[in-house]
Amino acid sequence: MRLRRPWRLALVPAVLITAGCFQGQRTIHLKADGSGTITDTLVLGEQMKAMMAMADAKGKDKGERAKEKAKNEAAALAMGPGVTFVSEDKTPSGIKTVYAFRDIGAVKVGASPGPDSTDKEAGTREQPLTFRFARQGGKSVVTVVQPQPARREKTQGATGGTPEPMASMGAAMWTMMKPMMKGLSITTVLEVDGPIVKSSSPYVSGSAVTLLELDFDKITADDANFQKFTRAGGDPSTLDPKLLQGVKGIKVSPAAEITVEFTGKQP
Repeated sequence: MRLRRPWRLALVPAVLITAGCFQGQRTIHLKADGSGTITDTLVLGEQMKAMMAMADAKGKDKGERAKEKAKNEAAALAMGPGVTFVSEDKTPSGIKTVYAFRDIGAVKVGASPGPDSTDKEAGTREQPLTFRFARQGGKSVVTVVQPQPARREKTQGATGGTPEPMASMGAAMWTMMKPMMKGLSITTVLEVDGPIVKSSSPYVSGSAVTLLELDFDKITADDANFQKFTRAGGDPSTLDPKLLQGVKGIKVSPAAEITVEFTGKQP
């Protein structure tokens, strides 16, 4: 069974499923004037580390390095006009990639670390987060617009909630994927350059707002919790954030838009 790219929960490319899971964080750092950086940090699983070590041992010629740079520059371009590739640092434990943007209002970025993906077989692309930005008096206000889950073609059951056949498929799929997802965690954070005055998100800590947190070890640690997760659906592209509320190991707002108002001096 092929794992399709899910709505917002951009879980993991197939190559990383087969090579061992990872811990990833995407930090969107926003300054008071609307500019900022996007930093992706990936801590790789043991098998993937070994594969990277083998590749590094062989060395890379000038052509391969040029291709890597071109790939990173293309990833920046896909995030919107004014986004540029800054750097990529590889360590024995993983990869850190940094991009910069001039205007967050022009940024379109996936909710998970790494280049935004396109499902060539299905002809679809992961729906991105988009942003609106405004200065109001001495404050900055950013609105995160989150893509909504795809509509299910099947109708709801008589008692409401997920239809029984779909719930069964969801449980079967996630149970099958459970061993391969061990150690997988993904976090996406919006970090603002100044104190947060108010936010519509329930996941605020200091000057940071968690847009997505997914920890499969916590999701699967308790059977009742895992079953609650599987009831959110069998097709990852239709996972409903409303059904994911209260699942341990997941933080994701059910709102279509999240607003963050903060103070900070413009550069």
